[in-house]
Amino acid sequence: MKRFHLPLALVITAAVATSCSTVVQMQRTSPPQAALPSDSARIVYVNFYDYQLNESIKDRHEDGYAAAVNGYAIGLSGLVQDDPRAVFMIADTLKKGFTVSSMQCPEFTDTVRAICVEYGANLLVALDSIRLWVDWEMYLSENDEGGNMLAKDFYLYANTYMTLYTSEGEVLDRCAGEMSDYVKSRYTIFGMIGGPNVSNQKNRIKLLTEAAARDCIGKYYPFTETYTGKIYSGGELTKLNKLIIGGKPEEAIGPLTELSRSSSASLASKAGHNLAIANEIIDNNRIAEEVWSRFEGKN
Repeated sequence: MKRFHLPLALVITAAVATSCSTVVQMQRTSPPQAALPSDSARIVYVNFYDYQLNESIKDRHEDGYAAAVNGYAIGLSGLVQDDPRAVFMIADTLKKGFTVSSMQCPEFTDTVRAICVEYGANLLVALDSIRLWVDWEMYLSENDEGGNMLAKDFYLYANTYMTLYTSEGEVLDRCAGEMSDYVKSRYTIFGMIGGPNVSNQKNRIKLLTEAAARDCIGKYYPFTETYTGKIYSGGELTKLNKLIIGGKPEEAIGPLTELSRSSSASLASKAGHNLAIANEIIDNNRIAEEVWSRFEGKN
């Protein structure tokens, strides 16, 4: 059976053998924040934002908007397709002629119904609107000669707005995905024009809208967050750390319990700490299995 989380598969930050501790990245899984209707296994995606109609969007920036649309589809499919009960379909990446205002008209419900019938879908994800832009902050920066130069820090913004509909055209949810990313710094002469823009940041735009889509649809799926822990190394602990790092924390419990009772206060304290981390990893894996089992068992 498919799983979105990776049970017992831990991502470990490389540690030097002689260091006194190792940083471990662990995973904690939480239940979905909201539930979809029980018959919502077939999801269709449509981009209703016709950026070609918007006169404020330059022709050379349209490729950036196309990248945003594709990134959103990738973000949705990457999460939905991990659900063994679900089917994800793309109906149209540019449904021409629609505007934000036209989507508010009563007859838009008929459009949603028709698409759902055509694809046999229970839910429709509509990308309503996209806004992409680059902004900057200008400041004085000291150069290698000790003088001051004007410099710019550039930031890319990608705002997406999505509506989730039932097959009958009823609005289930609306979500604003507002993402930004630092692009780069550059020196300028008197604030001269130049730097990144929507047309030359397509890959970065795609990554931002992927993340926005995952955030929006992700509230209906179990959520896994990564956080760090630390285990002490050295001596007898090093061999046991390999079990924890290798995805076998259960095998380290017994030996660590014994070491935590050592007559050496330092070793006992370190072993007790590592024992707590091993137990935490085991508990996290157990909870993740329970969360996904309940989620997948709903239908």
